[in-house]
Amino acid sequence: MSGSERTLSLKDMLAGSGCTPRTVRFYEREGLLRATRTRGGHRAFSPEELDRLNFIVALREAGWSLEEIAELLAVRGTAASDREACRRIDQTLHARLGELERKLDLLTRLRSDLEGTRKALAVCSECTQESPDRARCLGCTRLPEPAELPRGFRLTWRIDG
Repeated sequence: MSGSERTLSLKDMLAGSGCTPRTVRFYEREGLLRATRTRGGHRAFSPEELDRLNFIVALREAGWSLEEIAELLAVRGTAASDREACRRIDQTLHARLGELERKLDLLTRLRSDLEGTRKALAVCSECTQESPDRARCLGCTRLPEPAELPRGFRLTWRIDG
């Protein structure tokens, strides 16, 4: 990094990522982020490191382990050739994309179930304001049959007595 190139402080990294100082320091210790030191001993990051940090955070939120992230980020430097690096990165990403698709499908179904649960609970909320008697739920005609209700509703708001 040349002297004229803008650097980011730890505070800039935190503001740009939403991470805690502890997280940034940890990723630096683990070799996932690189920082130089100012004359005063403060961390100075290149702007690319903020992009790298946000990529790491996204991968972590998607379920990647630190080891998997470190391995992915190090592939080009450890591969025997760029061709080998391309093959290894592509292979890793292909597998992970399949996992993400399965998670997205699951999350989409779960979101739909939870939205349906909230709608059913809104109906129940009206009834509980009118009367706190749970026995009313057994004869409820305002909701569909139990088998037609979202799983989240059936499991959190038992209406079988």
